[in-house]
Amino acid sequence: MHVPDCWYRPSVVGDPESLFAVVRDEAEWTEQMRSRRTASMGVPYNYSGARYPVAPWHPAVAALRDQLAPAIGFSATNCLLNHYPSGRSSLGWHADDVDILAPGTGIAIVSLGAARVLRLRTRTEDGFFYDDRLLEPGSLLYMSAAMQAEWKHALRRTPADEPRISLSFRHIVRWESHPEPLAPRWGG
Repeated sequence: MHVPDCWYRPSVVGDPESLFAVVRDEAEWTEQMRSRRTASMGVPYNYSGARYPVAPWHPAVAALRDQLAPAIGFSATNCLLNHYPSGRSSLGWHADDVDILAPGTGIAIVSLGAARVLRLRTRTEDGFFYDDRLLEPGSLLYMSAAMQAEWKHALRRTPADEPRISLSFRHIVRWESHPEPLAPRWGG
């Protein structure tokens, strides 16, 4: 079975190790999620009980956003960053909220740090169908809004000790307003 409207490109980031270090050291991480640290840049974003106010773009992440726009077909208004300190950090089965996205857009995920397997599944007449995608450092995975209606995805645990950071780019058009925007600590 083919996963519709989902594609993968390796090596979209020229120097993934340097970008990993910059994002790890300079993002405004929060401890809102149990299994990982998170940060957000751009317009406000809320999910799973976590609330992220409008926040400035880090220059390196903004440059990546602009680089990706032609390939993904939109300019992201938000980037949610997830820092998984080791392979023991995971993300359970879910489909992303696409009602907040601009029509015709999806979610573009850039992976940094350790390679991890993203599991995809859908329910079929015979049970569940699985598809695994290895997300290599510096790679891009694009999942359309239509795919989210039929498929769920998860980042499973592994025994590896290496950290991973994902940058999830979205063109959000609907959000709750937040009264206190965050100020950049890197001067941008």
